[in-house]
Parts: sequence; C-alpha cells; structure tokens
Amino acid sequence: MLLVAGCAGLWLIVLFARHINKGTGWVAGGCGLAVLTIHLAVEGPRWQLYPIYVVTVLLILWTAWNPGKSRLKRGGRKAGKYVMLIVFALIIISSATLSVMLPVVRLPAPTGAYPVGTRTFLFTDSEREERYTGDPNDNRELMVQIWYPAVKPEGQHPEPLVSGVSDPQTAKRFLQKFAKALELPDFALEYWKYFLSNSYRDAEMLGPESPYPVVLISHGMGTTRMLHVSQAENLASHGYVVAAIDHTYSTTATVFPDGRITEQKAALDGAHFMATANRLGSIWTEDVSSVITRLDEMNSSSDANGFKDRLDMKHVGMMGHSFGGATAFHVVSSDERVIAGINMDGTNYDRYDEKLNTTKPFLFLESENFKQFVEKLRQVPSRDGQDYAIFSNEIELIGSAVRNGSKALYLTGSEHYNFTDLPLYSPLVHLTGMTGALDRERGAEIVNAYVLDFFDTYLKEKEPRLLKGPSSVYPEVKFDLDLKPMK
Repeated sequence: MLLVAGCAGLWLIVLFARHINKGTGWVAGGCGLAVLTIHLAVEGPRWQLYPIYVVTVLLILWTAWNPGKSRLKRGGRKAGKYVMLIVFALIIISSATLSVMLPVVRLPAPTGAYPVGTRTFLFTDSEREERYTGDPNDNRELMVQIWYPAVKPEGQHPEPLVSGVSDPQTAKRFLQKFAKALELPDFALEYWKYFLSNSYRDAEMLGPESPYPVVLISHGMGTTRMLHVSQAENLASHGYVVAAIDHTYSTTATVFPDGRITEQKAALDGAHFMATANRLGSIWTEDVSSVITRLDEMNSSSDANGFKDRLDMKHVGMMGHSFGGATAFHVVSSDERVIAGINMDGTNYDRYDEKLNTTKPFLFLESENFKQFVEKLRQVPSRDGQDYAIFSNEIELIGSAVRNGSKALYLTGSEHYNFTDLPLYSPLVHLTGMTGALDRERGAEIVNAYVLDFFDTYLKEKEPRLLKGPSSVYPEVKFDLDLKPMK
C-alpha cells in the first residue's frame, strides 16, 4: 500500500514539476527508493507489482532530473510528458488492481482461545502397495499435516500456507503444478508462497486437562489439504487435534520431504461414477484407517513426539469436501473408531440400503446448487440417465440418515468450493463459477461455525447451538431440503 501510494506521489510531483524545486525532487525520489527497497526486502517481489516497480524507478529518475519550467517550453515536449504520465497512471492503476484481485492472503484468525501449532508428517504404510506407480516395492506414502492447541512461541512468525516446504525451488515447482492445473502461466501462482496461516510450526503442544478429541479432514478430488487450513486452525483453536490428509496421486500436487512432487493420477469416470468412485473410495478409506492407526500409535508411544496421551482416540470425527466428504460418510459408516462425521457438498458413492445405513451422528452440509439441481431432476419426466440414478440414491441415503438422527442443511448463495479456503484466495474465484454469490469471508465464518457446533455436540458432548434449527445469526443456512424419495 505504501509502495502504490509512494508511486502515485512521485507521479504527482512529476506532474507539477515546474512548481517544485530540485531539492524537493531529490528528497521525494529518495523516499520512493526507500519504500521500494523496504517492500522488496521485507514483503518480497510479486509479479502483480512488477509494472509498479518499473514505473517507480522511472519516476524516481524523473524527479531527480526534474526538468522544471525552463526545459519544457516547447509544446511537443509538454505533450509528450503528459502522454507519458497518462500511460504511467494507467499502469499504476492496473498493477494496483491486480494486487487487490490477487492479494497476498492471511487466513482469517481462528475464533478459539488457544494458539495453534502445526507439524507435518510423512506416514508410510508398509502393509500397502502403492497402486499408482506400478512398482510392487513401493509402499503407500501419505503427507499428513496436524494442527493442535499450542503454547505460542516467542518471536516466531506464523507458518506459510505452503507448509513443510523449506526449499524455495521445491516450493516454486509445487506451485507451478497448481498453475498448470488451472491452465495458467507457470509464474501465476508463485506469490502463494507469501500466504500466511495462523499456526506456528513445531510449537509445543498445550498440555490439556483431558485429551483432545481428534478430527480428520479429507480434501476433494484433485485438490489438496491446503484448501482446508483455516477450518483445521479454527477447530484446533477450540481444543481439537486435527489431521488433514493429502491422498497421494489424488491431489493437484503433493510435495514430500525429499523434494519429490506427485501429481494427480487418480480419476473418476463420469460414465461409470459409482463403480469408479467405489474403487477409489476404498483407497481413500484405507488411507484414513492407516492415519487413525498411526495417530493411535503416536498417542501411546514413548517417543518424544509431543502427542503421547494427548489424543482422545475414543472421540474421533471426520469431515471432508466433495469426494473427501463422501469418503467421510463411508468411513463413519464402516469404521467403528470414527463416531461422527461431516460431508461438505460431496456426492456419496455408497449405495442406499436402509438396513446398512449409519445411525451415527452425521451432518450433510450442502450447497444451494445441490438443492437446485435435485429440484430440476424432480421435474424431469424421464427417470432414466445416470444423473437421476446417482441423485435418487443420494436423496434416499441422506433421507435415511436424517431419519436416524443426522442433519442435512444447505447454504444459500453457495457453490461447491464455498466449503474450502479457495474463495479467500481471490475475489476473482467467484467469476469462475466455482463459488456462489455468498461473501467469501462470511461463507468461511458460517462453515466454521457449523463444523465447530457439530463436533462440539458429538465429540465433546456439549449442547448444540446451531444444529437445532434455523438461526437468526446465520439466516443463510436452511433446513428445508426436500428429502422425499425421487422415485
């Protein structure tokens, strides 16, 4: 902000150069150079501001030269000056606008009382072969990031959002994978390296009066755990230990401690959704099971890992977005160690069976788009087609769960990615249709509030505040999903 303001100030000085003496020009140029130097040294360069860097340097030189009244007597020279200043003004405005639309993000502060620490682990499952490499000697490897209540370290800055990547070149290659996935130039997302979380790397865990409940997070297909950091931090600040899994070869990119970066190889076949989703879901379910086992081992281990006897493995919940949400439903239904879960706008791949449906507490947190899509399908005369079969199954499955005590809500103004941190990255995300009209910070607040209320209710056995029915605090959340069978 100071850089843009300083550049605009230099522009004004050049505009009115005939009224300003040379000494003032030198002082102004020196101040502009100082601001530019401090910005580059403290904040770091980012491509959105490259045009302003160039214009600032040119204006510094111009103010130092300061042609004044005597050197611009000829009309052509004066016209050239004003044309150049107009071009500079357009460059400043364009570059500043880019910086606002593609900002350096600091995630919203958690609402709980505890500072948050974070650690990243490589978990290798020696009992499982990695199916996506074709090498029978490869075991399944998972990067898992854990957040927890912590003792705030003195003098330590919060962890960058791109966590656990210390080598700048590795971080650069990692972010280039995301740019490639979005069909953007390689450099387009490199500024994400400046994004800050609200957690402190390797901070000491705060000793609890009683062990902390545990929540696992699964991302959506082809995304990353990085899209759920603010949700994890918020839960941790309220006294949870949260473990987010990168499902290897199902992420946009996963970076490992040795610098290896894997890309997405897993895919769902839209023409055979249920079959391919079940096959992939079995891999993700095994991932979750493996992580729970490792957490249990860490909780009982005598190693100095900081987690011994601090995890309440009898109160484990799971949440997920999209395919991760469908996996959360499957895990809650099939793994006795997980007692409650949340599916955020994920199409379930479990087939409806009234006899087998879960009776455990579950929350289906849907987008308004889901509600509208189901309403349109109800109006279609034909009962053929895969979409109808998938969503008929979905409605019956959710309806059965609700009859058994679960909750099904939807968020007005939301689209699929309103249940991730992605809207916080840029106002431009909304233009892609990935998020709805709901204000991005308001959406994050609502999701975090309902996630916290659900897990407080079922993992900490507190009285629910928001799950009982419509709330005047969050009128965007509706309880009126039509769950009558579609057939």
